Amino acid sequence: MRLLVCDTSNSNCSAGVFEDGKGICYELSFETLTHSETFMPLVHRVMKKAGIRHEDLDGYAVTVGPGSFTGIRIGLSAVKGMALASGKKCIAVSSTEALARSCENATMTPKNETLIVPAIDARNNRVFAQAAEDDTLKSLLPENAYDADEFAAKIEKIPEVIYAKRRQIIVVGSGASVMKKAFEKAGAKLNIYYAPGAAIMPKGVALSAFADKEMIDAIDLKASYCAASQAERLKKNG
Repeated sequence: MRLLVCDTSNSNCSAGVFEDGKGICYELSFETLTHSETFMPLVHRVMKKAGIRHEDLDGYAVTVGPGSFTGIRIGLSAVKGMALASGKKCIAVSSTEALARSCENATMTPKNETLIVPAIDARNNRVFAQAAEDDTLKSLLPENAYDADEFAAKIEKIPEVIYAKRRQIIVVGSGASVMKKAFEKAGAKLNIYYAPGAAIMPKGVALSAFADKEMIDAIDLKASYCAASQAERLKKNG
């Protein structure tokens, strides 16, 4: 299966063409311009370099959140347009899962003894995050918007952590610094590593997409914000 994989859910954006999990061509952009300015030119470059036309694809995979509300909307709108125009289906990918799959465990502790915590900074001491087994990516705390202090407390209470089955924790993503402060505030006596520079890579989106994900019609592709947008909050309070 040949997919165009896309991510616009955070500060960077990316796109890549992958076939059966193998990257043909991909690009990651950290430009300061908005995704509305950078994303489609990036897609065109990747498709051209790969020598692939949209009709040659089997479908599209895109991160649907959580993350930047505006970024998610830009990515979903673009992918829906491409999918509808080419008559292809789509795969919805979790941003935190894609973040986890973008990272490699480079420590001496094996994956089956490691808990991975993909965390995206949601501001005001909040993170979009989940906690999962590093080897299987089985979620032990579901993807959601969490207060960092409360999330740190929940992680400490995971049975696999309490009984040291997962004796190492790796926190990855822009929310790692927020979680570091939360764990330090709680005085957590855990073996924790932090990778605040970790980002969602095209490989992570592709691995998530090829991990037995359901293909859906473009019209059914929906955002997973895990929180109310500012506009929704203002409307509710108005």
